[in-house]
Amino acid sequence: MCELNLNFYNFIIIASIFIGTTFGLLLIFTKRANRKANILLGIVTFIIVFWSVWILSLDFQITNYLTYFYLIPLNYSLALGPLLYLYVKKITDFNYHISKKHGVHFLPLIIELTVHIIICRDALINNITAVETDTYLKLMPIIQFLAIISIITYSIYSLKAIKFYHFWLKKNYSTNDAYSLRWLYRLITIFAIIWFSWTPYTIIDYVVFDFQLGISDYYPIYVLLSITTIWISAEAFLRPEVILLETNKPKSIKKENPSEEIAKKASWLKEQMETNLFYLNSELTLKSLADNLDIHPNVLSKLINDGLGKNFSDFINEYRVNAIIQKLHSGNYDHITLLGISFECGFNSKTTFNRVFKNIKGITPLNYKKSIKKSLHNFK
Repeated sequence: MCELNLNFYNFIIIASIFIGTTFGLLLIFTKRANRKANILLGIVTFIIVFWSVWILSLDFQITNYLTYFYLIPLNYSLALGPLLYLYVKKITDFNYHISKKHGVHFLPLIIELTVHIIICRDALINNITAVETDTYLKLMPIIQFLAIISIITYSIYSLKAIKFYHFWLKKNYSTNDAYSLRWLYRLITIFAIIWFSWTPYTIIDYVVFDFQLGISDYYPIYVLLSITTIWISAEAFLRPEVILLETNKPKSIKKENPSEEIAKKASWLKEQMETNLFYLNSELTLKSLADNLDIHPNVLSKLINDGLGKNFSDFINEYRVNAIIQKLHSGNYDHITLLGISFECGFNSKTTFNRVFKNIKGITPLNYKKSIKKSLHNFK
């Protein structure tokens, strides 16, 4: 019979299976702007769920009840790293397309499935369970080691992609907190560290105990990995989606004039900005502006790109810089610092303010302010 020896650790694993399945389904089937990326993360979640089922099947000795349960392939550890990396690439670049050539990342998975077939064949011939075969004892440590290397390597590349994304964000968005992926950077780091900690476990088990350590000896790592994976999935699904439709788009060499309809809508958009002063909100994003205007973010992005020949950041920042210039010329804000004025006009970063102002006016804010004072002095 199936031995259900419940304890704290396997109870947590059981709970993680149900929670992981829920978030996996939500990520895969919920229609959202980031759905293609979410599907990849949903598959990662299900791989951990399948893996947890495999762990419980060993702990509860389910083969006593379902003799050939071990024939079901439940381990896909060599796919975790590539899937996580492709998720990060997709979430940080809307123009990143996953094609057949990315299948090369999953070639090691064929090795893992082949090893599973060899182990099952050995088990069937000798009429024993898979974990009791010599092939399992010899080949599984190798697969585990390859999985550790794979996941750590892809995690490093994922972290580099997020760093590059944050660098791009700092250059293009005056308000980047809403777009930040620090939470993902932190969780992938934890995920990689936990997998790395598996190394001493595997070495000690293989060298000292001849790969005879029981499931209970590995439970702390199993639990931590399950919790971290579900945590990543929950954060990805529950956090408000960020829409960066203008990221990394190559500029056309020759641009056609916008149609009359687009030109009218562009004029309407500029009127709305000047009337409602949306740009003064330092937390303004493409999605929040679209919500205020009661239009879809995709439509707004196309309107800004095609109707005004700009991206969202340039469009908003030009209004902010013009507002700053008006205040500097009025003379009523001489008692406020340049940084204070920039914050009043929608900027929330000194570095971004200085960079954006110089890009638009060709001169630093301080030198611009000095030029105004100089002009006034010469006029007098």
